[in-house]
Amino acid sequence: MRQAAVVPPVVGLAVAALVVVLTGQGGSPTTVTAPAVPAEMAGYSHLTGSVSSSPPGSVVALWQHGYGVEFLDFPQAVVLGAGGDTYRRVDVAEGRAGGETQGDPAPMLLSPDGSRVAVGDHDMDRSDVVVVDLSTGDTTRHPLPTGRSVVPVAWSADGRTLASLVSDEATNPYSGGRITGDIAVLDPTDGATDVLDLDRSSTGAAFSPDGSEVAVDQSGVVTVVDLQDGAERSLEVDGVLAGPAAWSPDGRLLAVTTTKPVQAPPGVEAPGIPTGLAFVDATGGAGDVPDPLPLDLTGPGRVLGWSGQDEVLTVLAVEGTDTCCGYDQQTLSVVPLDGTEPRTLMRMSDLTSFGVGRFQLAASVAASLEVVTPDDVDRGPWPWPLRGVLAVAAGLLAWVLARAVLRRTRRS
Repeated sequence: MRQAAVVPPVVGLAVAALVVVLTGQGGSPTTVTAPAVPAEMAGYSHLTGSVSSSPPGSVVALWQHGYGVEFLDFPQAVVLGAGGDTYRRVDVAEGRAGGETQGDPAPMLLSPDGSRVAVGDHDMDRSDVVVVDLSTGDTTRHPLPTGRSVVPVAWSADGRTLASLVSDEATNPYSGGRITGDIAVLDPTDGATDVLDLDRSSTGAAFSPDGSEVAVDQSGVVTVVDLQDGAERSLEVDGVLAGPAAWSPDGRLLAVTTTKPVQAPPGVEAPGIPTGLAFVDATGGAGDVPDPLPLDLTGPGRVLGWSGQDEVLTVLAVEGTDTCCGYDQQTLSVVPLDGTEPRTLMRMSDLTSFGVGRFQLAASVAASLEVVTPDDVDRGPWPWPLRGVLAVAAGLLAWVLARAVLRRTRRS
């Protein structure tokens, strides 16, 4: 009798352990012959594993999936593996988020080669930036000499330098205005940091292809700073610097996002609605530049990378899919600078249910991206909270059923 009494709990534990094993399957990086994106982005899922528990290796993209915290739903920081079929959540970015983000992941920036993600914080006691290695899941904390708020804004092309927007006050991404501050330039290898001597009105940055200069957006003016001797030159722009990949591979052009103004509270500089892309001579001269491109850009309307000297990649809204809450579809597209029709690489759908924002691309692979149609999606091991809940539930159910069978056997 005593031996029989042990059977139900043993069965329950065995079933719980089996559930833990089964929900922890998969997730090792695969050999990638060419960087790729899927023709259709996979949808939002609660079952996507984390970088910490199952590193994906190098990735081609990073984005925020979902907006606002609702019942059982929350915004996720998602990376897409270099093969176009692997998805993981950057749990460090989700974990460093504070109440000011309204549930969104913390400020995050993908490196040009897709191997690392830099993660900041809008409100912290100690100023630092955390770099996540996507091949191992390891993190490295880099203290900064100043700033209560740290927003990573640009990597150099070789990944050896990281620029962050730092502010002595906490910042709020939902304040309605652009976040401003100083630009801190960090060498992650030795931790050396230099804060550029500008007037704290910086809002973004982009490194030159060789990393010797950095272009800093200062609301209507782009200041180009030589990182060796500190020399500066100013470029008048009609718009805002088009993100960390704004500088063309040959160093000749800087891309600018043109905008139209929006109504904002007095004293608040609103970012404006993106209306297209324009280009300026990065040298400050009067060189030949492409004509402005009117485009249905989404989000901040950034250049994500250059697939050549005369083509850029960006995210476009799909015409005719606008709703009360934004666009229901958007595409990662190649846009020729001569004004010819853009080419779609990846489509993102059902955005009114789970929006896609803060989309970033591993800029160094922009020229070699292929499009694939995966047979299956690898989301790695289930998140531990879900695995634990399911294991406990399955174990308890198995225990109850085993006890009921045992009692019925005794009666018969």
